[in-house]
Amino acid sequence: MKSVHFKRCKPYDTSCHLKAIQSWHDEFESSIKSLISYLEVLNKRSKEARTECRKNYSKMIELAQAKTRFIHEVSHELKVPLAAVYNILNVILGGYLKGDAKKQIELLSRARLRLKETVSLLNDLLALSRLEEGTAKLEKETLNIKTILISVVKEMEKYAKKKKIQFSWQFASHLPFVFGNPELIRRVFENIIDNAVKYTNSGGTVSLKAFREDNFLYFWVKDTGIGIKEDEIPKLFDVFFRGNQARQRGKKEGMGLGLSLVKRIIDAHKGVVSVKSKFGQGTTVTVKFPEYKKGES
Repeated sequence: MKSVHFKRCKPYDTSCHLKAIQSWHDEFESSIKSLISYLEVLNKRSKEARTECRKNYSKMIELAQAKTRFIHEVSHELKVPLAAVYNILNVILGGYLKGDAKKQIELLSRARLRLKETVSLLNDLLALSRLEEGTAKLEKETLNIKTILISVVKEMEKYAKKKKIQFSWQFASHLPFVFGNPELIRRVFENIIDNAVKYTNSGGTVSLKAFREDNFLYFWVKDTGIGIKEDEIPKLFDVFFRGNQARQRGKKEGMGLGLSLVKRIIDAHKGVVSVKSKFGQGTTVTVKFPEYKKGES
């Protein structure tokens, strides 16, 4: 605030003094308003900071709880198959099936399958962890997506036929190339198609389509399966999440890692995945990957 020089007024010049006082008052009022405005801004920022701190604290609590649930789930998923294998080996080594080679082979085959599931789970967890942390060094190359898709489709057709599901696919004659890791990209298609067939009942349909549009490869899978509740769709890509209908199908249908891994793989390839579903009517999953550009690495 500028200082007012009263000395410039003559001693008995009341009008001059009043003007000087008015000028000082106006400057003082302006300074006060500026100070109040500044304090209001500080107060607003302080509230925003407190709100952000509360959010961050809540996120930390959620992460800690998620970590605890994650450890519990992993421990359970590893404990069950390993305990089964341990019991099978005890039966065989304990001589309870002595002389019954057929039964021993049957149990050993069952043990091998459980161990295979466990190794698969560990591989998924490792891949998921690396992709989450961004430490995975993906060996990428130019991929002929149509070749990969046809290879996957031939495998899935057998699964669909076994379940008596009408399985159809339509791929454009010229699909764009994609720059990516062949094993991981294949895993994306396998998982999405497998889910469509898995959660569609006999007599239902599963349709696939792939085409190029706006410098992107588009791939979608549409099924007439059990569908997903609207409130569950945002959670689909969470680790270990399985919808209520999936859990109530009477048998174990995966461990809830598949779509989590799919999302991380797609993100790592600068792609996008979206899901549309009507409960009890079916689901459509759409994936798009950017088209490979010459010289890309």
